Amino acid sequence: MRKALVVAETEGMDKLSLHKIAAAVGVRTMSLYNHVDDKADVLDAMADVILSGIRIPEGDDISWEEGLRALARSFRTAALEYPRSSSLVLTRRLNAPAAMPVVEAALRFLNRAGLEGAAAVHVLRAFIAFLIGTLSREVGSAPTYAGAIPGVIAMREQELVDSGLPAVAAAATELAVCDHEVEMEFGLELLLDAVRRRVEALCDS
Repeated sequence: MRKALVVAETEGMDKLSLHKIAAAVGVRTMSLYNHVDDKADVLDAMADVILSGIRIPEGDDISWEEGLRALARSFRTAALEYPRSSSLVLTRRLNAPAAMPVVEAALRFLNRAGLEGAAAVHVLRAFIAFLIGTLSREVGSAPTYAGAIPGVIAMREQELVDSGLPAVAAAATELAVCDHEVEMEFGLELLLDAVRRRVEALCDS
């Protein structure tokens, strides 16, 4: 399905079709049906290729914090390798073959932290929601939102100052730009801190 990803990255997901994928592979469209049932099958396979890029940290000596950090960062890296196709990991099935080892690793690190059963699953889902949300914001943002064009940033900042909303105006400089990697790291540490507090609460109860 890497050919399908090439087509999507070149022309956009909205232009992706079985006909274009077949042409990229060098076969007739009907020949694809020997390998997939329909376009949904293709999209699932493409998501699986993206997710297979996630590197799972190995070793029993890795702390649960470092393990979860590594998984989160690798998820972002793998998804952004195909920016125009990365939305697939937001919408396709969680039980994709490449996703399950990542889920297993995340649960293993949470177990190592002292969370098991329902508690570990709740935290896992919170991490997934956070990662998907930050990725969705990143791939959906205009390039200038990262601060590449000073004039545009200054104009956006002034609009926020002039909004008539005191709290928004006070934070206009920060709101006008967004370093997606910094925001991801901040949110990640916030989640890890919450996990530590939850583990401490369980130990004290």
